[in-house]
Amino acid sequence: MVDLDWQTKMVCSNSPKLSLLENNIPIPTLQIPLRQNDITAASSPLCAAYDNYLRLPDLRNLWATTNFPDWPNEPIIKPALHALEITFRFLATVLSDPRPYVNKREWTRRLESLAAAQVQIIAVLCEDEEQNPETRGTAPVSDVNDFVTAQRRSYSEESLLPRLATWHRSRDVARRILATVECEMMRCTYTLGLGEANLAGKKVLRYDDVCRPTEIRSLETTPYDHVENYENGTVHAAQQIVECWTRAGRGLVERLVESVERRELEKAASECHAVERIWKLLAEVEDVHEMMDPEDFLRLKKELGMRRQGETEAFCFRSKEVVELAKVCRDLRQKVPEILEVEVDPKGGPGMMEAAMKVYREKTKGLEKVVVLQGMQAIEVAMKRFFFAYKQVASLLMGSSEADGLTQIFLQPTYFPSLDAAKTFLSYYWENNANQTQNLVVPW
Repeated sequence: MVDLDWQTKMVCSNSPKLSLLENNIPIPTLQIPLRQNDITAASSPLCAAYDNYLRLPDLRNLWATTNFPDWPNEPIIKPALHALEITFRFLATVLSDPRPYVNKREWTRRLESLAAAQVQIIAVLCEDEEQNPETRGTAPVSDVNDFVTAQRRSYSEESLLPRLATWHRSRDVARRILATVECEMMRCTYTLGLGEANLAGKKVLRYDDVCRPTEIRSLETTPYDHVENYENGTVHAAQQIVECWTRAGRGLVERLVESVERRELEKAASECHAVERIWKLLAEVEDVHEMMDPEDFLRLKKELGMRRQGETEAFCFRSKEVVELAKVCRDLRQKVPEILEVEVDPKGGPGMMEAAMKVYREKTKGLEKVVVLQGMQAIEVAMKRFFFAYKQVASLLMGSSEADGLTQIFLQPTYFPSLDAAKTFLSYYWENNANQTQNLVVPW
């Protein structure tokens, strides 16, 4: 709660101050945040059916397995590579679709864009790993210049991408994806080893040992494979990609919290940007559903029993991973006092707001704090944008009556009311003091 009488409690000074009352400027009215509805998963039977359909118990076993204990990035990179490998399988499925009314050209473009976005995030994660002295050099890589390694193939033998690069239907798009891998990994000390050119002769990630593509392909089957509907494979692949990236996102948020607690704000800022990118990627994954045939999808919805009588929860709430990622991102607001180095006033005083205004004003002294705070708010924006876009996609596929239950999220007040109030007062100050910008002294 913001104390609107905070200006009267400031210490007076003869110098011009950042004050609204002294200049007879009306104080902006701030909306008092309403009680925020909790983000909750659907009922246990619905979540269990969703998990079984996507083979999530098997996927979680793969995520939980630690093959490289000295590699801190494994819990994040592994599910990200799983999502990328599922995207290659998704591409092969679309290009093999015999239905004459499927727009394969646009499908190919969408999946190529999706693969490129994932490679970009993976490259960022690898770059950040190499920039950190504590994690540099821990990734499991092979040296292509080593004589023993040179006797073997220097790229993945199990991934679908090298095979797609030789198939006449997918040759062009696969080669463009390989070129994207080469370009995006340019700033990293190693490359992914998917068959990209590797013109610099860099070390190659042991992709097959980390990702285990053969095991990922074994999870392609579903309990509903008897359903003769090609959109079954589309929904299955897209949602598996979502689950993989939400697991990677949760790992990043946990690391972000640890970085804030250790006062490693520059590292925390990079992790904020990565989480923001993941939310944007999730929205792009859901957008591919727009390409599905409406009649085939609605028939699949009936065949899979997606919506039973009396059920009102949005489909995305059947994913425990999505719900948990949303919750931990929302709870980042609890780290704001720690970043600003102030204590929360139980009476709702303006302490945090004043500290935030000071940080925004004194950039040279608190630049890292500004970047982290902006990054946390960017995560909120990207998350709410995801749920808004999800609602629109659900309306497009099934009609607006099937898209209820999401408005409560993207119409909630900001998760960071103190930062919002600080920017509101700063904005009012600068808008109403255009002629008094010389020799300003901030009153703290």
